[in-house]
Amino acid sequence: MRFPAISSIKVRHLHCEVPSSEIFYTLNASIVGLAVDSEGSENLPWCLGLGIVRGIDTTKGVLYVITPVPHSSLEKVNLLLQGYIQIPTCLLQVKGCISPYMSVTVLTSS
Repeated sequence: MRFPAISSIKVRHLHCEVPSSEIFYTLNASIVGLAVDSEGSENLPWCLGLGIVRGIDTTKGVLYVITPVPHSSLEKVNLLLQGYIQIPTCLLQVKGCISPYMSVTVLTSS
């Protein structure tokens, strides 16, 4: 699923504080709750399901998520909830393939 522009999606980290400049880096290759933010400050967001953030293209402003949530429901999502659920390392390692999330040479230094 390709979400609309990143600017239209809010992100809430449930177990830590993250500087605004690092928000999208922390989402990459993580499990997130796909939620609809409630109007009132007293109400909790409504979580429609879970998804895995497959990639983020900050240049294009696009977020790619893998999820079984139906497309009709995803159109309502305007909030990603990131908790402390990690993707098991064995799912990121496939024989003969190096996952970009496991490689030390993915991030370039400037």
